[in-house]
Amino acid sequence: MRFPHACSPLRSLPIAFLACVAGCTANPFLAGYKGERMAPVAESRVVQEAPAADAATELGRSTFEATNGTHFGDAEAIEAAKGVGADLVKWEVKQLDREQWVENDPVYERRASGRGQFASYIPIPGSRERWAFTARFWRSVTASPGQAASPKAAEPATPVPAPAPGAG
Repeated sequence: MRFPHACSPLRSLPIAFLACVAGCTANPFLAGYKGERMAPVAESRVVQEAPAADAATELGRSTFEATNGTHFGDAEAIEAAKGVGADLVKWEVKQLDREQWVENDPVYERRASGRGQFASYIPIPGSRERWAFTARFWRSVTASPGQAASPKAAEPATPVPAPAPGAG
């Protein structure tokens, strides 16, 4: 089968790879977020207790599961809070059941003429821990709005001397 130049499978492979990598590195607190989004705030922080109802408005929640080998914490929760316009975030993690399985690994295979294929297998057990993450996001009544990054003119590292009088 001949492919047109623009949609060649080899040309689209790097694009598919980059799309997968970009999706795999997304903040899971943001990926699982359900709720209202507001303008960014200047700073966000993790709290241990939910704020009083008259001190903050709950914007939304995030829930997701992860397996061992994945580490999420305050940095990701704060990044997600900034992303939704919350200045307060409370998150927790609970261990779920351990996931277990058995894979059969073929160690000997033989094809006998007219009799089919015969194989011997060794069962290989596997397991991994699963974790459930939950986060709640609030915007306090005293939240200061964030500042958009504005490009500044680069200042010289060393001062430029003023021209000497009479030079020119």
